[in-house]
Amino acid sequence: MNQIKILLVEDAEDQQGIFKDIVEVFNQKNNLNVEYEIAEDPEEASSKIDASYDGAIIDLYLGDDEEGGNKIVHQLGDSFTRIPIIFVTAFADSVIDHPSVIKTRRRENGTYESDLLLFQKIHNTGLTRIMGGRGLIEQTLSEVFLKNLLPQIETWVAYGEEDSERTEKALLRYTLNHLFQSLEEDEKPCFPEEVYLHPHVSKEITTGSIVKEKTSNQPFVVLSPACDLVPRGKNGVLNTDRILLVEIENVDEVLGGSKSKSRVRELCTNRRTYYHWLPKTDFFVGGILNFRKLTTLNRNGFDERFRKPEIQISPFFVKDIVSRFSSYYARQGQPDIDSTAFVNRYTT
Repeated sequence: MNQIKILLVEDAEDQQGIFKDIVEVFNQKNNLNVEYEIAEDPEEASSKIDASYDGAIIDLYLGDDEEGGNKIVHQLGDSFTRIPIIFVTAFADSVIDHPSVIKTRRRENGTYESDLLLFQKIHNTGLTRIMGGRGLIEQTLSEVFLKNLLPQIETWVAYGEEDSERTEKALLRYTLNHLFQSLEEDEKPCFPEEVYLHPHVSKEITTGSIVKEKTSNQPFVVLSPACDLVPRGKNGVLNTDRILLVEIENVDEVLGGSKSKSRVRELCTNRRTYYHWLPKTDFFVGGILNFRKLTTLNRNGFDERFRKPEIQISPFFVKDIVSRFSSYYARQGQPDIDSTAFVNRYTT
């Protein structure tokens, strides 16, 4: 049976009793065992909560502290504890806006059962098992630390003596490479959201940044080589005088009047050498990269024409796009050779 662990931060005894009763019924009705603990103030919550929890249900007013629940959220953020939070309070308008707060409801709107169902749905995604303190990331990091890094520690110490900041970044890349490698054997299809990083993780454009024109909202992808886009010197001047962009066309425009399954499948499987499909998500309309529609601009022209990037194509998929783009323009073809005699020889 699946199990989730929830922390209830609530000082009212009647609400604690209601929660306990609902958990008991919930466990009987669902293929899930909810384990819980209760804290009555921010100090007790801080002493109990850690990354082993799958979620927390928090009241805002705790005793005489009108900001008690908000203080807990701040503490979790400062300690990098990664758990989703639901506020249940009569003062919903006073709850702080924080990414970890996935839901805020007034007591009269819904029940603890609805909160537990939401936590169950999140648990079913695997998010808390991956990102929580007992999750796959921590397990893999521990293996990398013990099996790969510590046995090579003398080498890394020597690097650190030469350049500490560079070594730290190198260790981060080295560790991430091991995390990526642990996923290489999984051949299951990706979800569309895996293609993108949203919001954009960098202040600057990088290879694979999706940018939109200020006037038309037309999306493009930056395909300049990564080394050209690294800001140099105090003024942050790019290592290139031109930024290369490829237009993302609307799927309906590319299909035209033909929307047969074979034509659509041809697009989404990238069978045309000059097209590359970008899937639709909740935050991006998707489209078709057209390698034949290129634009180059200097930095000033780019800044005048385009907004700051909001989406980045993830590294795995950028590599594929750059490879296909390069292959399209590197193709040379060859003269046709009369192959009739060869065909007849092996087929008759």
